Amino acid sequence: EAELLAVMRHVRFAAMAAGFLRETVFTWPALDSKDGQSMLLNAVTPTVDGTKPVPRSGFGPRLIYVVGGTDETNTRQHMVELYDPQAASWKQLASMMDTRSEHSCVALKGKLYAVGGLNDAGQPLGTAEVYDPQTDGWQSLVKMRARRSALGLAAVGGKIYAIGGQDRSFMPLKSIEAYDPQLGAWAPVASMNEERHSHASVVLDSKIYAMGGLADGAVMLDTVEAYDPQADSWQRVASMPQVRFWHAAAAMGGKIYVSGGYSQGISVNSVYVYGPQAGAWTQLASMSTGRRHHASAVVGGKLYVFGGFGVEENLSTAEVYDPTSDSWAQATSLTSARNGLVAAAL
Repeated sequence: EAELLAVMRHVRFAAMAAGFLRETVFTWPALDSKDGQSMLLNAVTPTVDGTKPVPRSGFGPRLIYVVGGTDETNTRQHMVELYDPQAASWKQLASMMDTRSEHSCVALKGKLYAVGGLNDAGQPLGTAEVYDPQTDGWQSLVKMRARRSALGLAAVGGKIYAIGGQDRSFMPLKSIEAYDPQLGAWAPVASMNEERHSHASVVLDSKIYAMGGLADGAVMLDTVEAYDPQADSWQRVASMPQVRFWHAAAAMGGKIYVSGGYSQGISVNSVYVYGPQAGAWTQLASMSTGRRHHASAVVGGKLYVFGGFGVEENLSTAEVYDPTSDSWAQATSLTSARNGLVAAAL
């Protein structure tokens, strides 16, 4: 026990998700002693005042998977490419089983999940598939309850949530369904307050945020709402500074970074960050290029954006944002120009 406690004192429990602490750490019999509980209390004290330690930048995902999209000939792709930020290089991987654009992708427990989107015929998909980096292969999953394109996707609490999107009649949805890999099944959960598609979604502090997008009648949205899986409920939070859709979002350092999108009739290069503690949005340095329908992901404490549609054409360019200097730099371009692609770090 003494040796175990000596090791556990070096674990950054305060940087863990509250649900994991509550359900796994504090219920672990090996730490159920007086000394063990005292050690845990001291370890999580930094979170008592509402602050949360930032994870070490040397840990976490190191590679970015860029999946699907539409090329310059308006052909939907099933290609998958791997970007290594340290080597600044691209590698071709096994293709998806379905061609997909306007789909979504998320990483969970070392695997990559691709869900929904548009197929070759431009019809919304209800299919989903999972990629295993160990075997470089894809496997199909059970279909969603509804077909969804231009949807949001998020992984939290061991489940994957398909958020809104357009149904088979291209009507915007407010419904949500969750996939449980253990059960191999989709189940409905609480719907959003607003129907939306072409929005962005991200997980921060065990909550799912859905931002912007389009409502019925192609009404552009600036609204943002957060979902608590424990309470199975959505709550409105501060709206974005301007309406936008086809933007990208990623979580980094306890904040949400929203880049680009379509607003005011053009592809914008503006970038905003949302801090849940202050409940406010702040404008950051803009990207060098306006882009919509692009992808973004975080590795090593930096934000990467890929491709998308610029002013008049598809883009192959990539950029990387450093929050310490509030500046953008060019990254290695995609192997081909495309929009409607998605990215996930693993």
